[in-house]
Amino acid sequence: MPAFIHLLLSLALLLAACSQDDARSKPEPRTIKAQTMRLALTEARECRSLPGQVESRNSVTLASKTSGTVTEILAREGDVLTAGQTILRIDDAELRQREQSMRATAGQAGLEGKALAARKDQAKATLERMQKLLRQAAVSRDDVDRAQAEYEALANQEKAMAAQSSAAGFQSAEIRALMQYSTVTSPLNGVLTRRHVDLGAFVQAGTPLAEVDDLKSGFELVAQADESLLGRIEQGMNVVALIPSLSEAPFLTTLSAVIGQVDPASRSFRVKAALDATPSPGMYGKVCVPVGTARKLLVPQSALRPRGELSTALIVDSDSTLRLRIVKIGGAYQKAVLGGKTFILQTGTDQFGAVPDGAEILVEVLSGLSPDDEVVLGAPAVAREGDLLVRE
Repeated sequence: MPAFIHLLLSLALLLAACSQDDARSKPEPRTIKAQTMRLALTEARECRSLPGQVESRNSVTLASKTSGTVTEILAREGDVLTAGQTILRIDDAELRQREQSMRATAGQAGLEGKALAARKDQAKATLERMQKLLRQAAVSRDDVDRAQAEYEALANQEKAMAAQSSAAGFQSAEIRALMQYSTVTSPLNGVLTRRHVDLGAFVQAGTPLAEVDDLKSGFELVAQADESLLGRIEQGMNVVALIPSLSEAPFLTTLSAVIGQVDPASRSFRVKAALDATPSPGMYGKVCVPVGTARKLLVPQSALRPRGELSTALIVDSDSTLRLRIVKIGGAYQKAVLGGKTFILQTGTDQFGAVPDGAEILVEVLSGLSPDDEVVLGAPAVAREGDLLVRE
């Protein structure tokens, strides 16, 4: 047999052996049970989420009008208050000393004023007598001028002392008025939602002391909007609101106010959304403002399988075999159908697990998957490419 034929037979035997080895090393496909869904583009109104908190429509911040030490606390946060009820007291010892000093000054000025009035009356009588004697040529003109000067000086001193007494009296009354503010009371029937100072704290005039909310006035969801939205949102427009502590479900509402003054520090302005519910002041929430219509390929978060810094997904081919895809993802959204319209709300995170419990969270797919792909939902961790899918 020619050598060439021997070589061909040897190669054929070697290839057959390798094929048998590969077949023995390749794992048998497993059967995986899971749910699937057919992907399609979602067209919806995309909303920008603005963080905020619940506030009552009528909220009062009480500030100190005097300086001093807090000597008594008579109400705690959460207490229901009636109008005029005392919240705290500030030490007014310094004001009392000043008021006593002003009263003493006013009293002394009054006494000195009376003495000057008596001297002025005597000087006036002397002047009138000197003028009569001048007509009789019994005194000189210089004597009359001296009497005139003395009378006018005493009259001016009396006016100055009267002004000093009056000023001291006004200052005393002003201090007494300030002393009334050393007792801080509630201006309305409401709830003490926050107390800014504790017993023993020293406060300056203008220091915030407490916040009282009128819960019967209703509530608003107040949020901070980036200045780029100025002019794009207006009072009365429909928005989506979300208060996770009350409900996972978003709801439609309207903007009750748009305060267009931009804070130079945060470059933001305030917006207020009306609330029909009865939440508690301070609850966290979001005002989601529609900024346009978008068409996005969105998949449930359960379809994605994090692998380190990568995201992957399993799709099903025509013969029910699983195929692995590396996926590039974008933002995370919460989907809501309200008033017959579909909204997608930014969640503010693209991290797995950092979303509200029970909410339907969708993740935008930028590449790796296509519309009409059948993607596996909640695949077992052991699932891999090549496994066979049994649809649940």
